[in-house]
Formats: sequence, structure tokens, C-alpha cells
Amino acid sequence: MVENPMLTAVKRDTLGTRVSRRLRASGKIPCVLMHRKEKPAHLLIDAREFERVLKKGARILELTHPEGKDRVFIKEVQWDHLGEHVYHVDFVKVSEHDRLQLDVELVLKGKPVGVAEEGGVLDQYVKSVKIECESANIPDKIEVDVAHLKKDQHLLVKDIKPPAGVKLLQDPEVVIAAVTEHKVEEVAPAVAAAPGPVEPEVIKKEKEEEIPEEGAKKEAPKKEEKK
Repeated sequence: MVENPMLTAVKRDTLGTRVSRRLRASGKIPCVLMHRKEKPAHLLIDAREFERVLKKGARILELTHPEGKDRVFIKEVQWDHLGEHVYHVDFVKVSEHDRLQLDVELVLKGKPVGVAEEGGVLDQYVKSVKIECESANIPDKIEVDVAHLKKDQHLLVKDIKPPAGVKLLQDPEVVIAAVTEHKVEEVAPAVAAAPGPVEPEVIKKEKEEEIPEEGAKKEAPKKEEKK
């Protein structure tokens, strides 16, 4: 059995938005520890330590706090508006046999026949599924073999075989993945434009020749006088 990560929390004495901002700036994350039979406890945890735990994909922790040590479930994690830093965390005390509802990653395994032999493409539409199980049996992920899929075949939620003790809560008719043929539309080649000047030509109006007025007579050329 894999050991749960350890995390230490300290008591939070002062509440309020301004105080929370100062705490976050100092590397602390406000959090709440809840239990259905107890009053919620306001605590603080180290931001770097908690983010390290999240990167490992942990959902259950061993939380040490001023009132003792408890197995806790990460119920909700709130992030800042950029999605870069954890803003607040809700923990819930659980026992090994408490049943929880949560989302787990769905991983497709194998190369479908429709991809290897028929030129199809595997598309995955659902990346995680909602499950219910005891806190001691939470899977890191659920793997599904798709090697048998042929072109134009699909995989439904009801086709997934969950681990022992895990119940799927997703709609059984939801399509998880499918092997399809991606048709590429042929684009007609562009017709080359006739060559032309880059800039419009400036046509200069030629100076019109002077036209004699109507009725005017042309002067005859003068004859040279004989000497």
C-alpha cells in the first residue's frame, strides 16, 4: 500500500481579506479542515510543500495540525485568476472506509487496429471520469485498452472496467474515444495574377496643341523677294 504524503499545518488566528493577502505573499496558503461532526478549523500550510504534493497527484494526505494528525481528502483547490498559484484549500477528514466521489484521469492504452492498419486517427473526447470509492482505494488513474478499436468504432463509458471497489458515476452512454478518418480537403491552387505594375501609373495629360479658331485663315508662307 502506497503511503500518503505528509503535510504540516499551523493555526490561523486572524481572518480577513487583507490578512490573507499578506499570508499568501509570505508563502502561506489559507485552508479549512472540515468534518461533519466538528467545527471547521482555519489553518495555514506552506505553499511550496502543498504544490509539491499536488504535482504527485495525491488526493489523500496525512495532515499534522495543532489538534493532532488526521487522514484528509483534498476536497477543493482554488487558484488565482491566472491559474498559477493556489489561493485556498478545503480539506475533509476521512477514514479508510469512507466513500468519496471524485474525478480521476482516464488513460487510453494500446494502438487501435483502425489506426495501425486502416489509416484512422484515435480521438479522445473525455479525459477524466467521476468515480466513487473508499478513501483507501482511490486510483491514480484508470487505464483502458483501445487496441481492438477499428475505424468508425467508438468507446463508451459502459465499456470501461473500473478497478475493484471503484464505481463509475458517469453517464454510461457517453463516448470516451473513437477511431475516425480525418479527411483533408483539397485546396485548389491559386491562379497566378497577370503581371502588372506594383504602383498605379500616373498618366500625365499631354499638352494639347493649339487649335486655330473657326474661320481663321492660315497665313500663306511668305515668298522670298527677288533682288
